[in-house]
Amino acid sequence: MNTVPAGVGLLGALLATSTACAQATTPAGSPPAPAPAPATSPPPAPSTSTPAAPTTVQAVEVRAVDTPMKSSIDRRSYSIEGDLQATTGSIADALKRVPSVEVDIEGNIKLRGDSSVTILIDGKPSGVMTGPGRADALQQLPADQIERVEVLTNPGAQYSPEGSAGIINLVTKKGRRAGAGASGSVRFNLGTEDRYNGGINWAYNGRALSLSANAGLWRSGNRFDSTGDRTLSSPGEVFLRLQTTSAESRGLGGNLRLAADYDLDPRNRISGEANAFVFGSTFGSDYRFENLDGAGALLNLTERRTASDADGTSTSASLSWRREFTGDDHNLTLRVERDRWVWGTISDDRLDTLAPPDPTQFEDSDSRYVSSNLGVKGDYSRPMPTTGRLKAGFDFQKSREDSDVLLSTGPAADSTVLDPTRSHRLLFDETVLSGYLTYERPFGDLTVLGGLRFESATDDINLLTTGLKTSHGYDRVYPSLHLDYRLSDTSRLKASYGLRIRRPGAYDLDPWLVYIDAFNYRQGNPDLEPSETRSWEASWEYRKGGNYYLATGFWRQTDGEVTDVLVDLGGGVLLTTKANLAESRSGGLEFVINRKLTSTLGLNLTGTAQWSQIDAASLGFGGDRSTWSLGGRASFDWQVTPVDLLQVNAVATGKRITPQGFTEPTYSVNLGYRRKLDDRWFLTVTATDIFDSLESRTVTDSPGLSGTYVRRGSTRGLFVGLRYRFGAAKPQRDPAFDYSAGSGGGGPPN
Repeated sequence: MNTVPAGVGLLGALLATSTACAQATTPAGSPPAPAPAPATSPPPAPSTSTPAAPTTVQAVEVRAVDTPMKSSIDRRSYSIEGDLQATTGSIADALKRVPSVEVDIEGNIKLRGDSSVTILIDGKPSGVMTGPGRADALQQLPADQIERVEVLTNPGAQYSPEGSAGIINLVTKKGRRAGAGASGSVRFNLGTEDRYNGGINWAYNGRALSLSANAGLWRSGNRFDSTGDRTLSSPGEVFLRLQTTSAESRGLGGNLRLAADYDLDPRNRISGEANAFVFGSTFGSDYRFENLDGAGALLNLTERRTASDADGTSTSASLSWRREFTGDDHNLTLRVERDRWVWGTISDDRLDTLAPPDPTQFEDSDSRYVSSNLGVKGDYSRPMPTTGRLKAGFDFQKSREDSDVLLSTGPAADSTVLDPTRSHRLLFDETVLSGYLTYERPFGDLTVLGGLRFESATDDINLLTTGLKTSHGYDRVYPSLHLDYRLSDTSRLKASYGLRIRRPGAYDLDPWLVYIDAFNYRQGNPDLEPSETRSWEASWEYRKGGNYYLATGFWRQTDGEVTDVLVDLGGGVLLTTKANLAESRSGGLEFVINRKLTSTLGLNLTGTAQWSQIDAASLGFGGDRSTWSLGGRASFDWQVTPVDLLQVNAVATGKRITPQGFTEPTYSVNLGYRRKLDDRWFLTVTATDIFDSLESRTVTDSPGLSGTYVRRGSTRGLFVGLRYRFGAAKPQRDPAFDYSAGSGGGGPPN
């Protein structure tokens, strides 16, 4: 079952940020917000994504239609301010329109078909973005606080190599303002399924001091219905299993954030930030299971009803110092951060065995999850005499996950007793120490960016219930290389290579046999090895005026990929566990087209043709599995009148193979409308999945196990939103994006 974790609170607090302190730690490609000019103007924090000539290649500014884009040597950045779905919807809604990114019905993210994606917020890791609650977080949290999305399919050495597919960096709005004084905005969006979100953003810019604050409140809701049939066959027995599920969840959360940015003198800046979040949710579901023998005779019929309540809190704080030295782009940044979040869930279950008749059983579970992290990071950048640029840094991350599950059973709801065979506590400690070095230099029309990163990672698992302890250590050097060649004023070629890793986490390694229901169990694999991915890319870009074209060829090879495996335990019972594949490969061609068809109509078109192959022979599922898949999206912006904008977009995902089967393609169509009432008021209406076509369909086809599982949710919906901007100063957008090119003229102000 998918409950909405209170750990979403940590991300909610972070994403509500128009943080002043982020400018001291923003990674390459994420230019910081400029500080207000004091009496003796300090040097502004330099942009690391578009370094000054002649030391680096300049970023390519793209005049896109509804998703303005810029491209630098190691990433592509997409502004989502012009996306009306992002104005009223969730982060998952916004990511659906970003090239290379796929989002399924449950909020799971894939980058070019690979789900091993690292998601950062302002270049920094977040606890909820690394755990099983990530999909829920992306579907629940509003996208209004996100300014742009950076996609790094081959990240440079300044980033952690974790995640075989690459990195998605969510850059929050920084509240840039053209002038001093106070300003802000108020928003409220009301949707179907009892969903709404709203908040207030406030910022003050003084001569040396900048302050900002955010407060938000949101309510989420989801409904899911699923059906499944599986045939389990082994020597001497055949089972046909049918399953139907109906589930509904409701969540309510709020957050408060405070941040300050102070210039001690023209060269030193101190920044601090604190966040707090409270979250609660309810979840209810009804399950029905039927097991039949090979002749179709009913063996057993059970029904389960679940009701649960979850609540949690999260807190985080950070402090940073930035020192500017003499010379362009010569600086040092140090940062320390601490975060902690607590999630607790209480569930009551009733299990009725209808055939053959058996007394009703009751189950109570009380689970608690605590995650904490301490991070210390330093980055140094300086120009070199040979017109190059050197960057070096270190990163120390220490985290702990503590999960404790107590499950009681009994013949009545008020007489359950603790079941030690289904209760367990697990501690997972991880420490990662890394250092990196990159060097970027132009050679005429060719710019080269090379880097090396060394990481020493250790993790310790302690299953307190049994006393079992295991440890893993990973020491590795990760190289990266990026090339950028200028063909002309309008076109350029790029190529890159990267080595990445996917280290198993606590969820993957947990050896305890976890009871889900009478026919489903889950168990991690403490013997998992990390997987390594080698990735190559080559692309051609062309831009002229408001038109932009991109073609990218890519190839990715992964050794020891971590994957889910279904195991037949007999009697119709299935175990979901983890295993390492021998090898997987994928490659293909991706294109992006942005054109302005008329003075009021614009087109954004993306597509991917991809071939994938999995070697599952080592898992006993036969030889290689391979397939071709096609996917993409088409968006139209129509500026009906100077104050009325209409958007239509269609999204399709391709077929994806798994070691034991495949997932079928999906498609959906969305609409958006915005009216500018005046310079301060904006009205937005959005409709998602208007044909109610979005569903998840998974087919299992392997020796001894076959079937189909279909899941549908409350993806079709309507949102109506109002935004009011106050304060005299107008927003100052990132100058690297051209918001006036699209027919919609970009999104509403911050």
